[in-house]
Amino acid sequence: MIEKYVLNGESLPTIPIPHDCVIQHIHLDNQCIEFVFEDGISNNDSIQFYKPGVKSLIIRYHHAFDSDDFSIYKWVKPMRLLSKLFSIDGHYKRIKNSLLTELPEGKFKLEYLSHYVGSCSIIIKLFSNGCIILDADIDYVEFEWVF
Repeated sequence: MIEKYVLNGESLPTIPIPHDCVIQHIHLDNQCIEFVFEDGISNNDSIQFYKPGVKSLIIRYHHAFDSDDFSIYKWVKPMRLLSKLFSIDGHYKRIKNSLLTELPEGKFKLEYLSHYVGSCSIIIKLFSNGCIILDADIDYVEFEWVF
């Protein structure tokens, strides 16, 4: 079952948030960014009442303009000594777009936390041993529910 949410229409849609769901794979191509979630996604509270009995989820974010119209930022903590001396908390550092596909394959699980929707824009907050922000220019979003 595929649901489509258009971000360049007259009003912005309310898109379901697969909060705390683990992303297994990320695929990039010229038309979209694709998140493939782990099996058993309906065990999570955020999905359980929205789509009970669903096995998995694939989300496709279709590029509005160019396939490189997205940015990734990772939260970077300073060294412990610097943070004590100068009261530095940390900052977001931009990382290469090509590293997006490697995030789920790291030592830590990649979890989907939330997203914020704007006109032809979406900001996605992820977590894997620290916060990761994905900011992209998107025309529409497709949710493919796998039963």
